[in-house]
Amino acid sequence: MRRIIWDRAGNPTRFVSDILRITRWQLREALHLIKRRENIGAQDRIVIYDDGTVMDAHGEDIGNIFNEDTDE
Repeated sequence: MRRIIWDRAGNPTRFVSDILRITRWQLREALHLIKRRENIGAQDRIVIYDDGTVMDAHGEDIGNIFNEDTDE
């Protein structure tokens, strides 16, 4: 069963990238891509699960950190 590892506005902490086993820059880039695509502001609340799923404040699935190409 997946669990929530972040559920607020602002930039996720190192704890989130550590749980996901990715670097902070990969997390940051993936979130920027997801938020930009969904027209979500930088300070809007999101929910991140330990499987990489990202939900908006309304509970809509808006992406997965592991599906974003951050190598560009």
